[in-house]
Amino acid sequence: MLSMKRQRYYNEISERLEILSNRIKTNGKLNVLDLNIHAETFYRDLLNCIYGYKLESGNVSSANMEAIDLIDTENKLVIQVSSTATKQKIENTLNKEKTSEYAAENYKIKFLFIADEAKNLRSNKYSNPHNISFSPQEDIIDKISLLTTISQLAIGSYILVHDLFIMEFGGAPNPSKITTNLATIVNLLAEEDLDEGGTSTNLNLYNIDEKIVYNELGVIKETTINEYMPYYSKLDRLYKEFEHEGKNKRVSVLRKLTSFYEKELCNNNISNVEKFFNVVSNVEEYIFNSNNLNDIEEDVVEMCVKIITVDAFIRCKIFKNPKGYNHVAS
Repeated sequence: MLSMKRQRYYNEISERLEILSNRIKTNGKLNVLDLNIHAETFYRDLLNCIYGYKLESGNVSSANMEAIDLIDTENKLVIQVSSTATKQKIENTLNKEKTSEYAAENYKIKFLFIADEAKNLRSNKYSNPHNISFSPQEDIIDKISLLTTISQLAIGSYILVHDLFIMEFGGAPNPSKITTNLATIVNLLAEEDLDEGGTSTNLNLYNIDEKIVYNELGVIKETTINEYMPYYSKLDRLYKEFEHEGKNKRVSVLRKLTSFYEKELCNNNISNVEKFFNVVSNVEEYIFNSNNLNDIEEDVVEMCVKIITVDAFIRCKIFKNPKGYNHVAS
């Protein structure tokens, strides 16, 4: 399972790749091909980033490099980039006289289809009169195979690919994202000086310990619950300030936490500890999909979400309460 960061990066990359693919298709139908030229440059950089190639435009060394769009002289690789995925397209290139020159120099050839999927082409047999190195299964690339490869990258390479997409397409918020009260709370909490810690002196610690035991969460008592419980007073103050901005805002935040927990109740095959961290992960993903989240480091967001989740546990909003449970000592 992809980590939260990898999953978010993957969603952003796949969304932008799909948009590019669809625009190329639409423009092709209108015979507007300018985007294909820009896309060729983008895919050059993307393939270099993913595979470590040193591709350059075929037009850099020749005004009209027949059949070839990208070339890597160091790794002896040539790539044709096309928006039309057909067997005829591949065979026309394999049959060109220029291809024989690359074959004689022990080059490999690949085909990158930037609009259509090319799954069916990988099972075909091709006329390859010049015997240039070419394996349909390995050397026919489309957006699906690219995304599959990207999803398996090490996190360092993953970040580089993601950054390339952001630089090329921009980081504008997804129009489908919505403003959420949870993101607002994280924004406020992230601005607090959390190094100062907090106080939990107004809490009934005995009852909280009883609830931890009752729900079999003892394994995370010291590392998570006790770690984030002291911030209860800071969050309580923010909730009260939050209420001034609109009626029921605090209620909506806590109810959202409850809804994430309720979904976990349907899964009887995992422990309560796993359910707890699933709530944390789902809340974190929900916040990252909000368009009003400030530019906050991911580890800070995760910390804030854990504070909010532990607070919801204390406030009786998630997990079962022992008989007579009361989180406030007063």
